[in-house]
Amino acid sequence: MSSEYKFGCREVEKVIAQSNEVRFNYFVKRVADWGEVWGLKGSDGWVMSADETGKQVAVFWPFAEFAELCSTGLWEGTIPTSISIEAYTTRWLPGLEKDGRLVGVFPNLLKQAAVINPMQLLHIINDAREELELE
Repeated sequence: MSSEYKFGCREVEKVIAQSNEVRFNYFVKRVADWGEVWGLKGSDGWVMSADETGKQVAVFWPFAEFAELCSTGLWEGTIPTSISIEAYTTRWLPGLEKDGRLVGVFPNLLKQAAVINPMQLLHIINDAREELELE
């Protein structure tokens, strides 16, 4: 579980029920601010999904609590695992781009997520981090 961020009453349920766009914006703000991303990892490695064309999609959440809620169905038995923002922006996103994969940002309980090109997400996160530094 996230050690520092304290969720308000029913915040987890309210946020995960929002639209893909709202969850995407929440993800970017929280990741930029807290400096980590969460994925689900099992005995076979990191959880992946696929888009409608069959292209692989790596999925990530802003906090362990959200990832843990999605550890059901095909993702049953997986464990929320953190990735530092530095590793995510310097290795993960460029690596996903190189491998021809997409990123699923903050899936909900139905496994629906905003799907984006890794390098687009990298630029959005870096912009959000720069804005925080200017504040």
